[in-house]
Amino acid sequence: MAMMKRPHRWLMRASVVALATIGVTWLYWTTPVGPHQWFWAHLIAQKLYYIPILLAAAWFSRGGAILATSGASVLYLTHVFRDWQGHPRIEAEHAASVGTFWLMTFVASTLFSRVRAALSEVHAAHQDTLTALASSLELRELYTAGHSARVRSYTLILADRLGIMDSPRLEELGAGALFHDIGKIGIPDAILLKEAPLDAGEWRLMMSHPELGGALVGKVRSLAATKGLIESHHERFDGTGYPRGLRGTEIPLGARLFAVADTFDAMTTTRSYRPALSFEEAFRAIQAGSGKQFDPEVVEAFLAIPFETWSAAAARLGTALRRTPLSNSIPKSGVMTES
Repeated sequence: MAMMKRPHRWLMRASVVALATIGVTWLYWTTPVGPHQWFWAHLIAQKLYYIPILLAAAWFSRGGAILATSGASVLYLTHVFRDWQGHPRIEAEHAASVGTFWLMTFVASTLFSRVRAALSEVHAAHQDTLTALASSLELRELYTAGHSARVRSYTLILADRLGIMDSPRLEELGAGALFHDIGKIGIPDAILLKEAPLDAGEWRLMMSHPELGGALVGKVRSLAATKGLIESHHERFDGTGYPRGLRGTEIPLGARLFAVADTFDAMTTTRSYRPALSFEEAFRAIQAGSGKQFDPEVVEAFLAIPFETWSAAAARLGTALRRTPLSNSIPKSGVMTES
């Protein structure tokens, strides 16, 4: 299973700006100067310096844009004073062009900064709306209050440990974790809130909630990418899960991360039928489920994350993880999970 750490987006963008500057400089320096039939190519190459400057303004803060413009200006002026020696008027005219670089830098960086701020506000409002909606789903099952938010946080901790760093993928994982049980909207209260064990027919209906949830989010453009996680969040690594009995890497990566996060929260929070287990008890149970319920690589990542990280995440969402010496209170099945 490939989970290689991806290059940081900032480094990738900085590399693009640097390569664009070098490419434009090469073109500008190699096109002939002076009055001739190809002088128009030299003038076009000169204007191409706007490309790395605009990219830097769009991708970075004003400081990054200034840095990119400084590099472009030095390279541009080096060429001007190297190839136009003895032509003071032409040198002055070309040098004055650098002023337009800086004017564009400050104007573009200001405008892009405002756009980024506006988009950030929209994104924050969108995330708040999703969180509120996910929380409202838990009103039907009071004992799971905060469950989705904690599972989202735990899933993202695991993703970070495994080197998943790109924002779209992280947003997909977070939203999928928040809405993993959205399909329970279609489950009648008589089944969802039943305190006695479910009969075979009721259990079959309960087991349909992953597919109901997948069908629902698949109709929402901003949530469509979460469909695979939601449909597969009750699959097991050994193929004994539901609804499709997927095995191993057939299960989407997000669902494999979620499985550990979900079980960890289910075990370390109080339920109507049992008290919360300690961190050590959950740790041992998840370790025992490696290769059975859970992806071994995800379990390895979970086991490598210190208690303090999990505890801080739980505390931010109103839950305290309990620590005790290892006990024999782990269920014979080894793990717990939500239905």
